[in-house]
Amino acid sequence: MDATTPDTEQYKMITDYFQTSLPHINSVLMNQKDQTERVAEQMVKTIRDDGIIYAFGTGHSHMIPMELFGRAGGLANVCAMLDETILNGGGARRSSRMEQLSGLAEIIWQSTPPGRGDMLFIVSNSGRNAAVVEMALKAKEEGIFTVAITSLAQSKANESLHHSGKKLYQLADIVLDNGAPDGDAQMKFGDYITGPLSTLTGIILINSLVCESVRLCQERNIPVPLFQSQNTERKTNNNALFERFESRIPRF
Repeated sequence: MDATTPDTEQYKMITDYFQTSLPHINSVLMNQKDQTERVAEQMVKTIRDDGIIYAFGTGHSHMIPMELFGRAGGLANVCAMLDETILNGGGARRSSRMEQLSGLAEIIWQSTPPGRGDMLFIVSNSGRNAAVVEMALKAKEEGIFTVAITSLAQSKANESLHHSGKKLYQLADIVLDNGAPDGDAQMKFGDYITGPLSTLTGIILINSLVCESVRLCQERNIPVPLFQSQNTERKTNNNALFERFESRIPRF
């Protein structure tokens, strides 16, 4: 065997996570066809009506809003509701405590408030912490169409940490289950459990929804504000899109 030929057994071990994840991802997409179609239609409506697609998540769940935001090939009318207090880049234990803090969602909401004609994604694997529960409650109070991306297995297996006793999946207009098991990790090696699923599934879900909404817009002759990569020689209209939305998306 030369240096370019992979050891079959070692290669299988390296790809075990991917192969184990594929059936979960396929199940998530195929078994929630009605829900994803409804979400894509809402995204099309928001694009058509010049609305903003907001996205919020704490801890590792914030990576799904980040994936939506300012992305090559992504929608320009996206506002990721980012706040350093709840991102684990500012401190892993600190962000874990902050997402349990009542009142924080209201502060973040006021800094980037969604309005009528907008929609909101809230991402949380457990869906039980105060920040995501209160964000969903605020959205319901303000009449903002809300989509939850969460693990129903984990959420239903654990108590809410909010005084209302509610969890995210009980408050959203549409719930998309990311298919992650209770605890998120899915690969077992003896006593060790590793290989989290929620981020992988969440990013595939959100990009699938963007692609479907763009496809529907193209079919219906609805103009789509779409970023393209700035790191090629091809011309883009990215600057015009930033200027168009910067008054409504503060981080632009």
